[in-house]
Amino acid sequence: MYQYNYHRNKQSNYKSSKIYKRIFLWVFLFLFVFFAIYSIDLLIHNKKIYPNVIALHQDIGNQSTTDVKSNLTEITKIMLSNPVAITHNNFEKNIIPQSDIGAYINIEKLIEEAYSIGRSGSFLQRIKERLYLIRQKQIIPDQRYLSFDQKLLADFFTQLQAEIEQPKKDAFLETNRIVPAEIGIKIKKDDLYNGIKRSIIDSLDINSPVQVYLPVDYINPEITTEVLLAEIGINKVISVFDTTLQGKEENTLFNIKKASDEINGLILKPGENFLFNQLVGPAEKEDGYKESTIISNGQFTSGYGGGICQVSTTVYNAALLANLQIIERYNHSIYGDATNYVPLGRDSAVFYGYKDLRFKNSLDQTIALFCEIRKDSLLATIYGEKSLNKEIKIITMDKKVHDFDIIEIKRETMGSQESNVLQEGIPGYSIKSYRVVNDSNGENMEFLANDTYISVPRRILVD
Repeated sequence: MYQYNYHRNKQSNYKSSKIYKRIFLWVFLFLFVFFAIYSIDLLIHNKKIYPNVIALHQDIGNQSTTDVKSNLTEITKIMLSNPVAITHNNFEKNIIPQSDIGAYINIEKLIEEAYSIGRSGSFLQRIKERLYLIRQKQIIPDQRYLSFDQKLLADFFTQLQAEIEQPKKDAFLETNRIVPAEIGIKIKKDDLYNGIKRSIIDSLDINSPVQVYLPVDYINPEITTEVLLAEIGINKVISVFDTTLQGKEENTLFNIKKASDEINGLILKPGENFLFNQLVGPAEKEDGYKESTIISNGQFTSGYGGGICQVSTTVYNAALLANLQIIERYNHSIYGDATNYVPLGRDSAVFYGYKDLRFKNSLDQTIALFCEIRKDSLLATIYGEKSLNKEIKIITMDKKVHDFDIIEIKRETMGSQESNVLQEGIPGYSIKSYRVVNDSNGENMEFLANDTYISVPRRILVD
């Protein structure tokens, strides 16, 4: 029995020893192969950045640090010279990062980090990073290597504050006007800087200027316009009308804003008249208005105050929808691109000393007229003490189109590359407009105007 147990134990020890030797051999082979691969990997990528490393939207893996520096230097030149458009509602400011805010990228530090991936930290950390790079790309957060010249950046931000920021203002009541409340605007500096950094990096993938939507905080006033209207009992919306501002010239937008500010918040008691020219004035250079497109003598031309007719037109339509009595109103001489923000027959031309917009508060209640820019629209709103309880709409009838003439002008130089079209033609029109009022007494249709718009001839060069 003793010999049997001894023999079995000896045989068991022999098997265990054999297993341990095999395990040791496999471990040894694994480590040998592992270190061999690791050594070969180090040798292959000696003085090179490991594969799958991304910086500035570029795959810089398998490249020497010298080559990477050369390539990224050229790329950063493009990035820092690409325009960045900072926008806020109708405001837009274009900057060149390098020249305007002193943007620069620390390429040396960026390459240093890229090269350190898979080569820094503990041995296990380096192995972990190398295994990760086999399966995934590693993107370097390159924004942290993008900096600005602090003085240029501060000057830029100060200028931006002057153009955008405003303190909050409570609404208050003057003799015959409500001065509307203003929401305070404050630029979020850190968010703006981070947005500019992102846009600079992203500009490599976009052909047009990268847009940065200006991040701001809005600060509400304690006494809003609506609160003040409720306090004085003029808080029922009687009519609303808006016209688009899309595609308008910068100077035109300036003039529209200036003219609408002269009207905004006006209070009219029953029987009082609205006189556009008296409120806005001549709208000349001396009045602070800018040069823009106007209609003069049946032609689109350049002149001061261009855009104020859109204000009078918007207010005119709000007055129509409020069932106010129109005393004086004129249509433009032509109807084209500068006036098609409103349907044909519903425009209101003004020219100081000659053409005015006048209407009467023919209601039995005090009204307040607001005219202001809201994003891409000019909005006119009339408030009253009570609702009209009427359905009002403006219709046009009997529209006629008059073709424009074609005037041929002899070309002075044969074979000239000058365009054949000197002036595009604009059709003429005639149209009648009416105001239709529906209330408890039935429907009533009021004739408003019979408007005529002259045509503009098409002028072409002929040989």
